[in-house]
Amino acid sequence: MISLKAVAKSFGAARVLGGIDLEIPAGQRIALIGSNGAGKTTLFRCLLGEYVHEGEVLIDGRNPRAERTEVLRLVGFVPQIAPRLEMPVAALMRYVAEVSGADVAEMTRIAARMGLDVAAIARRPFVRLSGGMKQKLLIAMALGRPTKMLILDEPAANLDPAARAVLFELLAERPDVTMIISSHRIDEI
Repeated sequence: MISLKAVAKSFGAARVLGGIDLEIPAGQRIALIGSNGAGKTTLFRCLLGEYVHEGEVLIDGRNPRAERTEVLRLVGFVPQIAPRLEMPVAALMRYVAEVSGADVAEMTRIAARMGLDVAAIARRPFVRLSGGMKQKLLIAMALGRPTKMLILDEPAANLDPAARAVLFELLAERPDVTMIISSHRIDEI
């Protein structure tokens, strides 16, 4: 499902990724463990088609740079750092549901399991939520999509212990989903 061949990325003189070869079959779970600045997020951005890089990346046989829209429909993504979106929560959830074929009710159900009452924050701009609320909502939108692939970049960041436990329960409930999870915390992996 995911194929990387000689993937390399530099920022100026700094080589961040140095020729990664990796095949991840459907249903496999891969953990990337490394300190901050080790290149985990850079690799994810290459997988999602955000960065120009050396080598080849294929997601379900598609090039994420050339077929970005199609690839992004296949992937549920939780970023390490929440985007600065001014859009109200309800509008954001409707937008994500529309472009990914998801159901807002499923996203809302997942958010509730994590302790987030979507109705209470529906009109608030996403950017004005607390870090934990943003993370719970991002997780709910990624896991609420009908996808067979999840890319999770430090997904437990900003979560309280109860929400962290629910996150790992939710991931365990999806044994057929291909996952790449990054963390610098070995206990989470």
